[in-house]
Amino acid sequence: MITEVIVTQGLYVISWSLTPTEKWRAARSFSSAPSAEGFFTALAVISLIIAVILLFWVFARYRRSEHCLNLKITELTINNVKLRQENDELTANNRKLQKEITELYRRKIDALENIINTEIPTK
Repeated sequence: MITEVIVTQGLYVISWSLTPTEKWRAARSFSSAPSAEGFFTALAVISLIIAVILLFWVFARYRRSEHCLNLKITELTINNVKLRQENDELTANNRKLQKEITELYRRKIDALENIINTEIPTK
């Protein structure tokens, strides 16, 4: 930030200190080497084209990965629903089995009580 202020102030000082004829002379000295300007212009255009191609490549790759992630999320959601249904079925089966176990345990106790009552010797 400080560097930006210093550079900006330096350019203002340079532009104010030169007279119009000195500015024209400086501008003509830049145009004396057209091969260097052409080289830098071609380099800038090639760099820009490469940057645009890379931008589209990154964007396409992002879209493809986003699509794959959406498919995985959908697949996991479907599996989650199936597992919840299976869990509900197993819970219902578990309740049935617990009721059956309770009923069998009650019958066992009744049978044992009957055996005990019939085996008591009378005096």
